[in-house]
Amino acid sequence: MIEDALGELDDRYAVEKLKEMIRIPSVVGDEKELAHYLQDELDSLGLETEMHMVQPGRPNIYARLKGARPGKRMNFNGHLDTVPVVDGWDTDPFEPVVDGNKIIGLGSNDMKGGIACILNTIRAYVESGHEFPGELSFSGVIDEEAYGEGAKAMLKTDYGKVDAIVLAEPYMADEQKPTALGITGKILYNVHVRGRAAHGFSPELGVNAVEQAGVILANLSKLSIPEHPRFRGNYSTLKIEGGYERYSVVVPAYCRFEVNRLTVPGETKESVIRDLEELVESLGLKAEVEIDIKPPYYASYVMDRNEPLVRVFEDAYTEVMGVKPSFEYSSSITDANTFAGEGGIPCIHLGPFPGGPHQKNEYTLLDSLPPVSKVYALMADRFLGG
Repeated sequence: MIEDALGELDDRYAVEKLKEMIRIPSVVGDEKELAHYLQDELDSLGLETEMHMVQPGRPNIYARLKGARPGKRMNFNGHLDTVPVVDGWDTDPFEPVVDGNKIIGLGSNDMKGGIACILNTIRAYVESGHEFPGELSFSGVIDEEAYGEGAKAMLKTDYGKVDAIVLAEPYMADEQKPTALGITGKILYNVHVRGRAAHGFSPELGVNAVEQAGVILANLSKLSIPEHPRFRGNYSTLKIEGGYERYSVVVPAYCRFEVNRLTVPGETKESVIRDLEELVESLGLKAEVEIDIKPPYYASYVMDRNEPLVRVFEDAYTEVMGVKPSFEYSSSITDANTFAGEGGIPCIHLGPFPGGPHQKNEYTLLDSLPPVSKVYALMADRFLGG
């Protein structure tokens, strides 16, 4: 009975695990110690664990709890990395501080609080001996705050073949932070403009690559961006470089610039490159223009409102919270862009109250941990049980 598992949820355990994880620095690029901590904890709970070295010194950690008989597979996911420490902290970012209903520390919200809730749920299943069909698993992945390499690597493993993933991102699914039924994708245009050098006093003898790049940038508003009923694509120029490194009166022969573009379902790498190529062709430039894409790339996705994972989430959330969850179609990026956008795996985001992620004095509300743990436990039981 699921009531047995719910009875084993231990809020003190979740808080203690969160404190221990805050004390382990895991700024993006340095996730190894936290991965080993989680492997030790999951080993102690009796799960089958696996370390997956994605890059030198940067492992993903996976674990599985097998059910009593074959069935569906559900994964609870968290990213191991945090953003770097920003200026202005009032406390040591790596020492948890409890202030009333807040626990303050780097990663407390994004997303070690969510991982603590996952551990609480798994522990409750183990301690209660709760029987279920299929498989309940955990994945802790690197690099979400940078290029998403951990999720991309996981997608190539057996853990990338699960039937559903719950991401413990700080989305409380309330009006302040609705959970996503879909997310925009993004590409980063990398545009090379090649002109012809000449003396700067005789510019008519050359082709000024910087000025030709400027023509493209000045016309980006004409870029064809597909319409979508749920999402709005856009663009933003992020960088331009060209001309001399050391002063010289020379017409610049090369310029490069980068443009970020949010994409909507139906767009592909090839289609977005073609969109910009068509714009460039219409401008009659003298320079040669080459367009490619730089990492990171994220695919967009949208889920059916009647997707079984969504229905299970809505039922469990409503039972625990007493209100229906709020949904949105989001202009953001998470590892769900990889899992759902590239892998086609249904995903739901749910985590503790969003307390200033990526800001100084990041925190999680302590009273938001217990209901999240309970929703996780109910979701797993109902999804795996059919």
